[in-house]
Amino acid sequence: MNSRWVRWFGLGVWLLALSAQAAIDNKNPQQMVVGLSVVVLEELKTRAAELENNPGEIRQFAEKNILPYVDTQRMARHVAGRFWREASPAQQQAFAEQFTLTIMRSYSQSLLKLSIERIDVADPLPDGDNRVIVPTRVLQGNGRSADVAYRVFQEAQSKNWLVYDVIVEGISLLVNFRQSYTADIERNGFDQVIASMKERNQAFQ
Repeated sequence: MNSRWVRWFGLGVWLLALSAQAAIDNKNPQQMVVGLSVVVLEELKTRAAELENNPGEIRQFAEKNILPYVDTQRMARHVAGRFWREASPAQQQAFAEQFTLTIMRSYSQSLLKLSIERIDVADPLPDGDNRVIVPTRVLQGNGRSADVAYRVFQEAQSKNWLVYDVIVEGISLLVNFRQSYTADIERNGFDQVIASMKERNQAFQ
């Protein structure tokens, strides 16, 4: 499977499946994914025109309905790899913020074009201490389907479950992003990469 398609499809499905106006039960990882899957189709039907080509609305929507269920700090730390440990707290914060905006900017339009008929959610699979993988089968209107698994972990204090990776047909999105960003940071430095991200994310600032 083409890695570019994996990024597009996986992030689209991820953002899609994590979009809900109603409160989601994230005390149980499977119920969280089930609840999100139930509301996803109606959400797109009612808001697609409103969100399309409107970065401000997309960001507001994502901050309200997506980010509460995603550990973007954990994702950014993994994507930056060893450079995260070498970065200052200010650099870490800036990179995490711009990485979150990059996801919204890069995949919002693809998300709105997805035609998903059904999302079947399976039982969680153990993935280490306080971590599970929630497998799903995504069926699209054009007959295409894909196995999409959400990697989630349980936060120690709140006991809430949060998404931190998506695996599409066996390929991790975080691994894809890490390969791209660590190479870029090594060539150009952390500050330059953050500056470039900020410039591309201008409409979402």
